[in-house]
Amino acid sequence: MQGNLGPWPYEVEYGIENGVECDVLVLGGGVAGCFAAISAANQGARVVVVDKGPIKTGVSGGAGCDHWNYPLTTPFSKITPEELVDFVDFVTDGWFCGIGLYIQCRESWDCLLDAERWGLPPRDVDGEPKGSGFRDEETGILFAYNHDNRHIVRVRGGARIKEYYHRELRRLGVPLYERVMATSLLTEGGKEGARVVGATGLNVRTGEFYIFKAKSTGSACP
Repeated sequence: MQGNLGPWPYEVEYGIENGVECDVLVLGGGVAGCFAAISAANQGARVVVVDKGPIKTGVSGGAGCDHWNYPLTTPFSKITPEELVDFVDFVTDGWFCGIGLYIQCRESWDCLLDAERWGLPPRDVDGEPKGSGFRDEETGILFAYNHDNRHIVRVRGGARIKEYYHRELRRLGVPLYERVMATSLLTEGGKEGARVVGATGLNVRTGEFYIFKAKSTGSACP
């Protein structure tokens, strides 16, 4: 059986070249990319986010997030950042980024509080599981997987996490270039290994070409 898909529904515009300048260019609009963009915008930077998919409902985190790893600076966590890093170092025989994990452990709780301010509801406010072993009675925080050590938080409302991040990006006025595939990094003087000064991109629907110039460029793509 043969079918007819019909004509391409988007106007093809291969001849259009768009120039965009910013302070911070974030490549990848997943959970990490959105968070980085919001943080930079809150510091006063002119931020641009680029992703090949729809940022609100797609890419990393589009399906939601049901837990939050390693908020170890809280009063209820029974594991310190140093203890977790030492444990992971032991089980992986050193094959991991210890500094990155340590930073995550130190900043994860503050990041969750930021996300809560942007609309994400991480706490139980109804008291339905009150008195259970996976609920902190003082904060209403629920725990996932390891209820004894309390080092992973269950995220209530996590199915909509990208909606909250997307709304905050819009509130801050951050330009979002969706369905634009980053194709290459631009370096100073065009030299390999030189400082990155931006990127190029292609709209996957229209074929429009983009040249992004930035003082700082970060890749949040897996």
